[in-house]
Amino acid sequence: MIRALGWFALIAVLTIVIVLIADIPGTVTVALEDREYRLNLPTAACLIIGLTILTLILFRIISTFVSAPGEFFRWRAMGRRRKGFAALTRGLVAAAAGDDDEARRQSRKAIALVGEPPLALLLAAQAAQIDGNDEDAQRYYTQMLQSKETEFLGLRGLFMAATRRGDTDQAISIAERARALRPKTRWALNALFDLQVSKRAWTQAADALDAQAKAKLIDAAIAKRRRAVLLTASARDAEDVGDAQAAFTRAQEALTQAPGFAPAALIAARHSAAQGRQWKAASLVETAWAQEPHPDLARAYANLKPEEPPQARAKRLASLAGMNPEHPESQILSAAVSISAGRLEEARETLRPLAERFPVARVCLLMADIERGFGGESLIAREWATRAMRAPRDAQWLCSACARTHNEWSATCSACGGFDTMGWQSGTRGTVETMSPAEAAKAYAEATESSAALYRDTVKQDDIRPPSRTAASDQMRDVSPVADEHILYAPPRAPDDPGPDGDEFALSGDDKRRKGSLSW
Repeated sequence: MIRALGWFALIAVLTIVIVLIADIPGTVTVALEDREYRLNLPTAACLIIGLTILTLILFRIISTFVSAPGEFFRWRAMGRRRKGFAALTRGLVAAAAGDDDEARRQSRKAIALVGEPPLALLLAAQAAQIDGNDEDAQRYYTQMLQSKETEFLGLRGLFMAATRRGDTDQAISIAERARALRPKTRWALNALFDLQVSKRAWTQAADALDAQAKAKLIDAAIAKRRRAVLLTASARDAEDVGDAQAAFTRAQEALTQAPGFAPAALIAARHSAAQGRQWKAASLVETAWAQEPHPDLARAYANLKPEEPPQARAKRLASLAGMNPEHPESQILSAAVSISAGRLEEARETLRPLAERFPVARVCLLMADIERGFGGESLIAREWATRAMRAPRDAQWLCSACARTHNEWSATCSACGGFDTMGWQSGTRGTVETMSPAEAAKAYAEATESSAALYRDTVKQDDIRPPSRTAASDQMRDVSPVADEHILYAPPRAPDDPGPDGDEFALSGDDKRRKGSLSW
């Protein structure tokens, strides 16, 4: 439509020009050798216009014949190109669908039609990967490195191939080159961080983390937490090789990023105490406890002064618990301190919020200590000791990725390799119902010796034993059963049930009164 209007406008202009020229009087004289031709002005103008049009037509005809071979080859090349890209499309679809035969056939056809453009090389590499021919795939990806347009794509393919082979060093080298080519590429920065962590190269992992944070690929709070984890892991490695100063320095740097991070606080406190700066160690532990209490912090705090009298140690631990009084760990520590001072009612009141629910093993053991303090080896004390065996597991270092438990914290999970997945969490309820009495006694003894007795071992055993109110002894016997001791095993109870009902066991009058005191 626009072209037709253009031609119409051109004809209109020519017509107007001819009319205007026709109204102009005059003649045009053309002299050729001895001859002279005279034309009026309108006729001469029309003749000139006609000759011009004829010249243009002749030029177009001649140029068409001259350029016909080139146009033919260009037309043929365009056809091949169209067919080649159609083959590429079909090949990529086949590769995505996992049809390796079709993908290979279409990749060969595409390369034959259009040579080796980026998409053809990519299709050939993917077809080789589907076929399991990593050598050919790597060759195609390497060819992509020769062109700036395809270099990054080739690096990506070579990186994936190195990862599948398990060649960590090669994968890191390729990722570094990709990062230099495009500094803010997510996959390159993430890959560098993960690979350096897998090699336990904490310093290089920290550099990759800084690059991630600079590119705004991760949140600032997450970056600070990860720096703390990396520094703590580096401090542990320094301890392993005997470099105490480096361990102390890195642990302190970790605490600047996460002041409540218990593993870093423990390392820093340990080396501060070794340098004779107990006040500094105490300050580090107190700061960490105020943010996130942990049993190891309480144990380290208690051991800062080994020769300290029991009363002074109990006072310090009570002060530590008061720095975060609402936390369950603080409540358990406060109860242990109260038991050590013989304040059994106070200890029971402190444990009330935890014992009303289905308590963990430590709470059950402390309740057993309280009941023994009231009445020696009473039935109620045995009930609490028995409940410790089927109670939820005490908190442990639990991997949030694979749910594996670990005795110690580490930057990566030894089972799944996840970074910063360790959390201090409780496990599931035990299966005491399936145990024989001997197996249950053994499990109870193991629990008492390990995590179940964390706070009962925070200070010396004699410091936390409540005074027995029996005439036979001035000190409570250890709750761990001996081999020939008869233990009452109650059936499983609901989470809010503190023990066997009255109709299941015959209780004495004192036991019944103490039994009622448990059902708050």
